[in-house]
This record gives sequence, C-alpha cells and structure tokens, in this order.
Amino acid sequence: MELDKFINDFLLQLEKKNVVVFTGAGMSTASGIKDFRGEFGLYKENINAETILSHSYFINNPKEFYKFFRDNLINEVKPNEAHFLISELEEKGYVNSVITQNIDNLDKKAGTKNVIELHGNAENFYCTKCNKKYKLEDIINMDLVPMCECGNIIRPDIVLYEEQLDTFNLMHSMEEIKKANTLLVIGSSLLVNPAASLVHDFIVDMRFNKNKKLYIINKGQTAYDGFVKETKYDGDIIEFTKALKLKI
Repeated sequence: MELDKFINDFLLQLEKKNVVVFTGAGMSTASGIKDFRGEFGLYKENINAETILSHSYFINNPKEFYKFFRDNLINEVKPNEAHFLISELEEKGYVNSVITQNIDNLDKKAGTKNVIELHGNAENFYCTKCNKKYKLEDIINMDLVPMCECGNIIRPDIVLYEEQLDTFNLMHSMEEIKKANTLLVIGSSLLVNPAASLVHDFIVDMRFNKNKKLYIINKGQTAYDGFVKETKYDGDIIEFTKALKLKI
C-alpha cells in the first residue's frame, strides 16, 4: 500500500482512539540495534546465539553467556523518531499501550508510560537466589559475571530460550488487545509465538467487530499479510513517522 494512502486510512482510524501498538525488532533497528534473525542479525554473526541465550546455557556457562550479553545486548543507543511519536500519541490520548517484543528499554526512554515488555528488559537484573533487584548501572562495572552481595549470580531480567513468558504480562497484553479499536504492528514479522498469537486474537475479534482494524508496517512479509491487504505498508518506519507527523 502506498504511504500516503496508508497514512490517510490510519488517521481516520486513529480518531477513534483506543490504539495498541505492537513492536518488534524492526522498531529497534531504526535506532541502530542489530536484530536477531535479519540478514545482518546476531544469528547470522553467531550461529550459536540462540543456544547462548538459553536458560540451560546461562546456568552451565555463565561466563560465555555474559560475554555475549555484554558484547551484544548492552548498548548506548537512543530512541528513534518512531519511539517518540508513539509516546506523543499516548500523551494525546490516542495510544493506550505499547506491547513490545524488544528488550532494549527504548519505549520507556522515549517517554511511553504504558509499556508491556513481553521478553523483559535488558537493563534490569535480579539475584537468582534472594531476588534483589539491580539496574544496568549497578552491574556494568562488576566482574564479567555479576554476583549479588548474598554470594549468588545476578541475571538479566529477560526471557531466555527454554523459559516461559511472564503470565501477568501475557494476560495484560491480551486484555489491552481485546479492548483496542486499532492494532498497529511495527517492525515485526509476527513469526515468534506466543507473542505473535496476540495479533491472531485481534484478527479473530475483527471478524465480529467491524470497527476494529489492523495495520502493519514492516519491511518484508509477515505471517498475517493476508489479513491486511489494504492496510500494510512495506517500507521504512522512519519515513512513515515523518509523514505522519506532518498530518497530526
């Protein structure tokens, strides 16, 4: 769909408010963060990345886990224009919440208040024994493998492979999507479940409520393109952002 047509259609739906934004790695790559599965992603650079970011590998190889984590998942990038636009739309009462698959904390840094981080936050940490909470600034200068004052290892508060999503976050996301008039997907191929299944739930609801509408902005195909033939923009997120800002 052409950008102007996409934006004009989206603006009409935006006026109804109750918008939920669902973001994937494409939202972060616009800030310079490498994605995982893309052409130049972490999985192409290191074929063992998925194994390294698993629960069992963290338990058995904490030094190798933390070397990879510190080299690849700790960064100093800033939110991009799209992050700030979503925050502005939330402040104006159009956007109810952001549901993100990303762990980079950029939504919150941009000022968005209601953010559901399905896969956790790489700037938050906790002790695996006493559950004491730590921030990135607490552990950044610790030894390679940070240790709690109780003597046990500290881990990042992210969902590793072999682990389940937080039940509260998943239920909260389902509630937000259930009450939404509009679901805007940005930068996700919608291939990773159970996160992508939330979009499927919205599509099911669309069949019974003609006021509901799904929009997708993503470079390349997604798993649900067949449901958004008239409301899919296969293009750059920042181009969309700049064009939309001129009209709101």
